Amino acid sequence: MAPRRKTGPGPAPPLGHGEFVVFPGTRAEVYDLLERLADAAGESPEFGTPGLSLDRSRVTVRWFGPLPAAVQAVVDGAAGVTVVVQGTAHRPGDLRAEADRLRREHGDVVAAATARPEGDGIEVLVPPRVADAAGGPDPAVADLGAAFPLFAEVGEPLSR
Repeated sequence: MAPRRKTGPGPAPPLGHGEFVVFPGTRAEVYDLLERLADAAGESPEFGTPGLSLDRSRVTVRWFGPLPAAVQAVVDGAAGVTVVVQGTAHRPGDLRAEADRLRREHGDVVAAATARPEGDGIEVLVPPRVADAAGGPDPAVADLGAAFPLFAEVGEPLSR
C-alpha cells in the first residue's frame, strides 16, 4: 500500500491553549461561551480544544475526567447554543507536552506535531524524504518512543 500523502501544505500554525479562531457569520453568544469556557478552565491540562459545528450552532467541550464545577456552570448556563461535553481518552495537556517534546527532540523526523482535538493522540507530519526512506510515515515514527498514539502523515509544515 502506498504511503498516505498530505495534499495540503500542513497543519495551520497552532493556536495557544484557550485561543480560538473567529469565523465570519458566527453568533456572538458562541464566542461569549468560548471565552467563558476559557476563563473557567484556565490552564487546566484536562481542557481540550473546543469544537464548533459547521453550522456554528453547537460547541463541543472536550475534557479529560469529570468537569469542575466552574466549567459545568458555564456549560449549564449556555443560552442559545447547544453544548456537548465529550470526554477525551488522554489528558489534552499531556498530549500538548508530548507533541512539543517530539518536535523538539525529533525535529529530523517530525516536521510538525499537534495534539488531536479529539484527545486520542498526536498528529505528526513527516517530511516526504524521511517517509520515503522509512517506507512510509508510520514506520518513520515507530521508534520515537511516543507516550501516546501517533497519527502520521506525509507533508511539510507551512513554515518552520
